[in-house]
Amino acid sequence: MVSKLEGIFNADSIAIVGASEVPGKAGERRTRSLIEGGFKGKIYPVNPKRDSIFSVKASPTLKDITGDVDLVVAVVPVSSISSVISESAAKRANGVVIITAGLGETGEDGKRVEREILDIAYNAGLRIIGPNCSGIFNAQKNINLLGVPSIQKGPFSVVAQSGNVIDSLSHYARLRDIGFSKVASVGNAIDVSFVEYLEFLRDDPDTKAILLYIEEIKDGARFIEIAREVSKEKPIIAIKVGRSEAGKRAALTHTGSVAGNELIIEAAFSQAGIIRTYSVDEMFDMAKALVGLPKPKGRRVVVLSEGGGDNAITVDNLEMQDLAVNVLSERTQEKLRPFILEGLKPLNPVDYGGTAEENPHKVMPACCEVCTEDSSVDMIIITGFFGGFKDIIAAHVEEFEKETSRKLVELVKKYGKPILVNTSFANEKIESLHILEQGGIPVIESSERVAKCASALVKAAENQRRFREESLIKREPTPEASILSLINRVKKERNDMLETESRIILEQYGIAIPPAHLVQNTKEAVEAAEEFGYPVVLKICSPDIIHKSDVGGVRLNLRTSEEVELAFNEVVERANRVTSRIHGALILPMMPQGEECIIGMMRDKHFGTVLMFGLGGIFTEILNDFSLRVLPITQNDIGAMITGIRGFPILSGARGREQKDLVALKYILGKILDIAVDYPDIEEIDLNPVVVYKTGAFVLDARIIVRR
Repeated sequence: MVSKLEGIFNADSIAIVGASEVPGKAGERRTRSLIEGGFKGKIYPVNPKRDSIFSVKASPTLKDITGDVDLVVAVVPVSSISSVISESAAKRANGVVIITAGLGETGEDGKRVEREILDIAYNAGLRIIGPNCSGIFNAQKNINLLGVPSIQKGPFSVVAQSGNVIDSLSHYARLRDIGFSKVASVGNAIDVSFVEYLEFLRDDPDTKAILLYIEEIKDGARFIEIAREVSKEKPIIAIKVGRSEAGKRAALTHTGSVAGNELIIEAAFSQAGIIRTYSVDEMFDMAKALVGLPKPKGRRVVVLSEGGGDNAITVDNLEMQDLAVNVLSERTQEKLRPFILEGLKPLNPVDYGGTAEENPHKVMPACCEVCTEDSSVDMIIITGFFGGFKDIIAAHVEEFEKETSRKLVELVKKYGKPILVNTSFANEKIESLHILEQGGIPVIESSERVAKCASALVKAAENQRRFREESLIKREPTPEASILSLINRVKKERNDMLETESRIILEQYGIAIPPAHLVQNTKEAVEAAEEFGYPVVLKICSPDIIHKSDVGGVRLNLRTSEEVELAFNEVVERANRVTSRIHGALILPMMPQGEECIIGMMRDKHFGTVLMFGLGGIFTEILNDFSLRVLPITQNDIGAMITGIRGFPILSGARGREQKDLVALKYILGKILDIAVDYPDIEEIDLNPVVVYKTGAFVLDARIIVRR
């Protein structure tokens, strides 16, 4: 598959079906951008009404081209798409880029055409990019099929599920002096997937960072697995739309996409090392930093400025990104004092007190070098109005600022620690700031964005270390015949398993559950209670009653035979108001009080299998405190699911509480993972509550849903 993408992006011969010279037409723009972009290969304009286009000989159809065609660009009406695909297959092209819109995003008729052309392409080994896309770009081959002129060459590659986002990125990149290596507008992405683009760009030596604009992820599990591999070597920065209801509607209208669950997306991106951002500004800031700067060894930041206000704002933003602005050591403070205003304390943040304004070349590099020599400092942020000293102080300071910039660039190279600059003059064309940018130091106008940029550097470094040390859990399914038989029997009648049936599966996998008896009358209920010993729990058992508490189907802490008899009669009576299908009631021993947790599994249509862990009881219902992971995962992911919730201190022994058995919780999570792998027909597992003690953990209630 990747070889076909190589043949598309490195085509030596390109045919443009629908080529034109009429200004503004899509075919004209692609033909012109390819010619003016300096493509050295063969160009074949196809237009039955013209003998030549832009002085290049035109052909009436693809069939009339005598030479080989590596790549076809289709800019034709929807009614002509199928014939173009058939002719491209006959020419043995590697692929077709379909610019044409009005297919799957418009409804069923368009989807029918998409299915038709996919069948033709699949049988011919032909790959399709699009439809409803802007085209592709390869700087190394001078292939510009985006219809956007003068795209600069650079280290970033873009894959975007939107043509107008490509146009905006190209324009914005030009304003910020940013260039691209590869660009792919994927459109409706009916064939080539995001996964394949990631694999292609992973192996592209000219791509140093990958930028994604995503509306829908179809094969989420595979996407995350490949992204994780890519993130070991190259940063991936993504904008994923659909957080809001309006955003979801826009994505649906635009490409026929359905946005995924936001919490699952956040978890999946974190697992894969994808750095998520929410604006083009942030995306380019992060990309420049991740390509131009060394990776920090930790998250400890020093902030330097000529004013306390800028320092305070920056520090607040850094701490919101979970970065550490620690007090500097006495030794480092002593080294800094000669360069700042007498009487100020360089604790961190460091305020020069105005000394840098007239002599930035003497103060700023010296302070930065002192900090970079400190092993407890991982990164430096300079904030304020550097670059504008010449306007604010005096014109001659401009030369000092340029000298400062050159020294800062050298410091990054010498010590291997990143420096970022936040200045209110960032958007102005100032030579000192240009020197910084050319040397790999990002210059950012927003304090919030510089903090997010610093956070991206830390995340990328941590991801690379983590991914190189950890391995994904990979196991082949090993289903038990008896459980398969149980699942198949349930599927014939219903989706929800009875609790008695769910318990069979949990017991088979060694998950601790209290013993239970299914009883049919008060006599059996009392006998079971006396066998276990009081107090006991009584729960209704019916395929039509899933949420037992909602119908009064659960009684706790029953301490006498009379209470058991009364509870049985009341529970059955209430259940009869809902359904006639009652299998009896479960009697269980009342377990001691512990901390309640919830453990679950679900199948997401975009990302596949998702594990969930959180605090149970009111914490689940009110605080919504839980963590998610998408399969495949690592052993460390299982532990991080537990430690990553806000309420983890409740489990770890905060404020005199007894520390709970985290190993037991990890065991249950691991076994739920095994069940999910072994039985793909199980759609959902809900264990709530799971009560964890100082030693051990028990599942007190279980719900399993199967796919019919």
